[in-house]
Amino acid sequence: MAGKTYLTIMCGAGDRPGAAGATPLEAAATPHLDHLARAGAQGMITVIDNEICPESDSGAMALLSYDPLRHYTGRGPLEGLGCDFVVPGENCVSFRINFASYNEAKRQLDRRTARDLEDEELQILIQEVRDKVVLGDDHDVSFDLMGFGRHRGIISFKSVGKPLNGRVSNTDPGFINVGPFGVPDPNPEPKPKRCIPLVDEPAAARTADLINRFVAESARVLQRSPVNRRRIAEGKLPANVLLFRDGGDQPTPLEPFARRFGRSLSFYGQIPAEKGLMSLIGGRFSYCRLGEREDEGKYLEDTAAKLLRDDADVVAVHLKGADEPGHDGQVAKKTQAIELIDRHFIRSLANGLNRDDVCIITSDHATPCALRIHSADPVPALVCGRDVAPDATTVFCEREAARGSLPVRRAVDLLPHLFGRKTGEA
Repeated sequence: MAGKTYLTIMCGAGDRPGAAGATPLEAAATPHLDHLARAGAQGMITVIDNEICPESDSGAMALLSYDPLRHYTGRGPLEGLGCDFVVPGENCVSFRINFASYNEAKRQLDRRTARDLEDEELQILIQEVRDKVVLGDDHDVSFDLMGFGRHRGIISFKSVGKPLNGRVSNTDPGFINVGPFGVPDPNPEPKPKRCIPLVDEPAAARTADLINRFVAESARVLQRSPVNRRRIAEGKLPANVLLFRDGGDQPTPLEPFARRFGRSLSFYGQIPAEKGLMSLIGGRFSYCRLGEREDEGKYLEDTAAKLLRDDADVVAVHLKGADEPGHDGQVAKKTQAIELIDRHFIRSLANGLNRDDVCIITSDHATPCALRIHSADPVPALVCGRDVAPDATTVFCEREAARGSLPVRRAVDLLPHLFGRKTGEA
């Protein structure tokens, strides 16, 4: 296929039918997505497999043709790489963290501090942890820490002495370790877990002990923070404990995208893990986050314009809007988020396509409102372009995609199918 290829990843847009019998994609008014559906072919694709719930990074990895079952070493390492915390060859382990709220007396744990932690508060807490956490006799260990997205953060530990090993368990009770993946626990216990080694190695035991001591010491720092004292006085939950998950060692090298497909790649993303992934496969990365006071419609239109101006052969974008309402169980807001993407981003992108361009619309994972977490459910995928024979589908949604003619069943096979190349990922 000639022309450019545009890959739009609608984060968490996939869902399950609600009380009214429709998913948010089915309920949403999406005339521009539907126009593309009538011009192209759809299918339902499995992002990783039928049991592993994808995250945005492993979902993007799969959609770009790299099988997470073969190459994924955990989101923490990709985040650490994307934050420039990780240098190749270093003795280093990285984790995702949540600033959570734990009330031991009431046996209550809010894993995301109710999402109302302001960024200014988060950055103050981050700095206090950096300045005040002391790791006792581990003088050879240092850590890098950053926070973003209200309650999220990344931490990397480095040691110039004894080796570290990232194969340790989550302290976040919401996720169970399945190899390098974190799979949601449907019935999590409402308290932080202790970190334990998952392999019988001294380095893993040392890493688990290091994390447990860090969690305890950082909790003491957070408990005394003026930020949390003020939040409690205002009737808000304090961000008083760090939850660790998705840890691992350094990511493994991957075949460059340009060598694999003979095409250049540019990715517009939301999270450091996507930046880390691009560094592994040789893609160009640009952040395209919605500003705190930015109009979302204008942001979506500006993002579409950036993609159309990009000179790469394959231009991908990760749009976050539909995912957060899914996590909050808000069907109406998720439907509205999809409509906003259609009205501002899809319209602008579709109007700028050339006759030889290919447009792909899909999701990195499903975030069913009924579950409020990611699921391993298949997601709809739409491909349209001059060389794509249209099928009988007329609406971009799960129900229509299930009867479409797109002969791809796994995300890793999508680009190889379009580009007519085998990747050796099977």
